[in-house]
Amino acid sequence: MLLGRALDDSYAPEVRTNLTLLTLARLSTNGAFRYVIPFLAVLARGLDISISEIGIALTVSQLTGLLGSVVGRWTDRGSHRLLMVGGLASIATGAGLAAAAPGVWVFGGGLVVLSLGKLVFDVALTSWVSEYVPVNGRGRVFGIIEMSWAAGLFIGVAVLGGITAIWSWRWAYAFSAVVLFAVALAMLVRLPGATPRSPSATRAVAATRTKLTRDAWQFLVSMGFMLLSMQTMISVLGPWLQDEHGYSSGGLAAVSFGLGVFELVSSFAAVRFTDRWGGWRSVMRGGMLIVPAAALFVLTHRFVVVGLIAFAVLTLGFEYCIISSFSVATSLVAGAPGAGLGLMFTANTIGIAAGTMMSTWLYDHYGATTAVFPVVATSCVAVGLLATGLRTQGRRAASVAPAART
Repeated sequence: MLLGRALDDSYAPEVRTNLTLLTLARLSTNGAFRYVIPFLAVLARGLDISISEIGIALTVSQLTGLLGSVVGRWTDRGSHRLLMVGGLASIATGAGLAAAAPGVWVFGGGLVVLSLGKLVFDVALTSWVSEYVPVNGRGRVFGIIEMSWAAGLFIGVAVLGGITAIWSWRWAYAFSAVVLFAVALAMLVRLPGATPRSPSATRAVAATRTKLTRDAWQFLVSMGFMLLSMQTMISVLGPWLQDEHGYSSGGLAAVSFGLGVFELVSSFAAVRFTDRWGGWRSVMRGGMLIVPAAALFVLTHRFVVVGLIAFAVLTLGFEYCIISSFSVATSLVAGAPGAGLGLMFTANTIGIAAGTMMSTWLYDHYGATTAVFPVVATSCVAVGLLATGLRTQGRRAASVAPAART
């Protein structure tokens, strides 16, 4: 009930009572999921492979997000609670496989199982919230829950980084597996069971294969470019700090903690502003910070302090963008929040996979500057698509208003 105090009585008691548990569950999954990127170089050395090779394994695991639309429709038909518990168990199993992996193939398989479980858990959790909270109040709830994304970095990854520095990355994954199984059990016991679906919701789920609007397509494509931009930057961060500036595993954990603070600031901003500005406009405003941040890094990557400032600005913008995107995605398909969210996850996955593959290959062959340079263009495309969509919506609203008065 601790975090539930941030919500007034207009929110369902089920949400206020379980908000803390949901946020802690997200924290545990985000820590396990986000651990791999800052420690790419450490994992590559531990498995005796190159960064580009582990980048391929990571890309394959991220392609599970292509199942987003399938998982979304499945989630809208099933029990959100049981799907969340199953997703947590899958993430724990994947972490256990990674911990025990004798080579890159088993490690890659563990990442696939982990990523698939994360997809199921995230869609089920967001659908559970959308079932109880109307669209104009979701920004606040998602903002609170998504504090766990920041906490997953500056608490989860920092703790796992400390375990890595003291023992090894295998113990870090083993610790994650134990925590995740414990959280899955807590959610199974605490969360309420499934609520009955209304006939309108059932029809909406059945109709999710119908053609999306132009606005929806613009939003999905823009999110793909946004995720490509961000994944490129964060894939470069760990190798750049270690190879060019001599950072240790402990140093990477410290940087992860620092960037997590900026993500937390963005989460607070989402709680305050997303519902007020609207989801679409909030996503665009967050994306507008990515463009100058990427350009600053390209120009100043040899100076670690300035480069980290660029990453801090980028983190502020992207985190606000991604939190705000949930409110938009859950309303793409009326009455079927999981379907809309699943489509966004599919678009995000394409962007993430492209960003991982492109950035790790470019970094191995040409270094940090060349790997990051395309981000300036891709983030501009994302912001441009969102701005065009906003103008279209504005003209549509202006044309509808006179008709409504006649």
